[in-house]
Amino acid sequence: MKRIALVFCTAIAACAAAPAVAANTYTISHWDFGSDALGEFDATGHNDLVNAGGATFANGAAVFDGTAREFATGHNVDFRENQPYTIECFALAEPDCDGMVMELSPNISANQSQGAAYPGSFYIYAREGVMVRGSSGRYNGEKFDSGSICDGQWHHIAAIIDPAGETAADRVQLYFDGVRQTGHWQNNTDSCLRPYRLYIGSRGGTAIPFKGMIDDVRITEGVLSPSQFLQSRSSGTIDVRAYWKFDDGDALADASGNGNALQGSQGVTFANGCASFDGTASDVRTVNSLDLGACTDATVEFFVRRHAGSNSLGMVMELSQQATSYSGAFYFSLDEAGPGAVNGLFRLADGYRYGNSPANTVNAGWHHVALVKDSSNSGNAYCVSLYVDGVRMGDYAGAARNSGASLRNDVLYIGSRKNGQFFLNADIDDIRITAAALQPGQFLRKRTGPLDDMVAYWPFDKSDPFADATGAGNALTGSGVTITDGGAAAFDGSQGGFATLAPLPLHPYESMTVEWFMKTAMQDVGIVMETSANALNNSGAFYAAANEYAGFQMTRTHNLVSGWSAADGRWHHYALVYDFGATTADIVRLYRDGVQIATHFSSNTGAARLRAERLFIGARNGSQYPFVGELDDIRITGRALAPAEFMAERSSVPAAFTLIVR
Repeated sequence: MKRIALVFCTAIAACAAAPAVAANTYTISHWDFGSDALGEFDATGHNDLVNAGGATFANGAAVFDGTAREFATGHNVDFRENQPYTIECFALAEPDCDGMVMELSPNISANQSQGAAYPGSFYIYAREGVMVRGSSGRYNGEKFDSGSICDGQWHHIAAIIDPAGETAADRVQLYFDGVRQTGHWQNNTDSCLRPYRLYIGSRGGTAIPFKGMIDDVRITEGVLSPSQFLQSRSSGTIDVRAYWKFDDGDALADASGNGNALQGSQGVTFANGCASFDGTASDVRTVNSLDLGACTDATVEFFVRRHAGSNSLGMVMELSQQATSYSGAFYFSLDEAGPGAVNGLFRLADGYRYGNSPANTVNAGWHHVALVKDSSNSGNAYCVSLYVDGVRMGDYAGAARNSGASLRNDVLYIGSRKNGQFFLNADIDDIRITAAALQPGQFLRKRTGPLDDMVAYWPFDKSDPFADATGAGNALTGSGVTITDGGAAAFDGSQGGFATLAPLPLHPYESMTVEWFMKTAMQDVGIVMETSANALNNSGAFYAAANEYAGFQMTRTHNLVSGWSAADGRWHHYALVYDFGATTADIVRLYRDGVQIATHFSSNTGAARLRAERLFIGARNGSQYPFVGELDDIRITGRALAPAEFMAERSSVPAAFTLIVR
């Protein structure tokens, strides 16, 4: 049976690398408060955001001044009642602090008779230690042997909640700087955790505020030993060895300040803040060798936009003239495993290991790609990981398992292999090489160049009715859809697989508006559109079903509006708005004919990052819950539009025609 541990400890040494978590555990969330400018992102990449609520950040830590604030997750943490967890952090409490380090639920001590109890919750006080309220409502906890942590110094605190512990004392354990505390109090044998929001620094933002700093809150499913705890605070900085932004004015400069300038202009155009390779011979490379010899861990990342119609193998970049022959080298290629596929490879000491993305993964728009070399995972399949848009690709090959060797000191070629083979036909931006195995939440979130407001637009009234009118290449594919004389897509329930060919590149956007015109008389539930094969299972996806509800899937929770369809056989305009900066139910808003529909089926105060997924139209995963009716002018915009900015009318039809896709 799994075990759960919650631990908070203070680090004496700062900024050292943390040990790997044991293979039988799973890191749910880790807020290091320094990987991004806002301090709110989960470094694991699981989309677990915290809402800062006015807290400030300094030296990679969250700073609390002793006043009440709501600094909390925007959603319920996915605790499960019978599982063990380890929760840890670093805390520096001022001597006059008597505050809450964290609490799961707004108030663990709420009166159960008043219907406000939170069984399965916990708190940690700077002067008390840990307390868990089991599912029966009784308490179990341990105190600090020293009485408090309030001495103005950094300490590591860890609390372990283990429903499978042999005794009551084993089921709730408290560690202080890696040392087990002995002051057990209460003896509830029913210790567990349930899903609630996690509050950091004060209870529900209203009482018992913390004074000092908190850093590196990490939640792990499983019981960690002290040697597996975080050994020191994260630095809040990333060791960038080279970074080419391709900005206008000095496109070949290294923004890291390490002097790794590029040279060459053949076959490439530098414009609009990116490097555009035309598929012919190119000569872009580092002026000198790129010295990565001290890096045993590394993350190489960039943004790519594939040119429409190109499908021949192209080398994005390669360290050395042939990475498969030289230990410590790496390369990325495009279209090697099919149109729109990305391949990434590290040559390790005992062979090479590479990952492929499926075909059409980067067929349209800008996508983020990262290849991670992690020496702490030496000996298993995760020593090298390829990510596209923050999602780890699953197709791996190569026998190499030893990732402890350093990278090479060698020339980096961009746009072709050794300036003479496999020419790239794509746009590249923001190549960044970091001397660390970054987690997805630490990757670059958006390219430095401009983002287009309009992501995709299908008016269904052009000579190619399933083309993306923005020119970004987000073409639709499928069968059983009729294009009417009025220039709309008609669905009779027999459609199959009508969807974008490739994932929609929604990940760079913080907010989004999805608009469409719809005419239907159906009374049953029908999927109008959704990103991914099942949006309700995928954080950052959206969903709209006629006669049911529409909204966004947050991290493990929904924000949905119900009762929105107008099954009257007339055309209506709909707009689904995701507003990252809004609060409470206004994060997701649904409009019909410019008027907001206010009935929320499920409302969550938190926000999630959008994700790159295929857009399915007219049926779930192309086959289930088919929609019957007509759709027109589906438009996706990368910001939260106001009603005055919505489409006012359907697009005009250039000529009468009927097209049936078989």
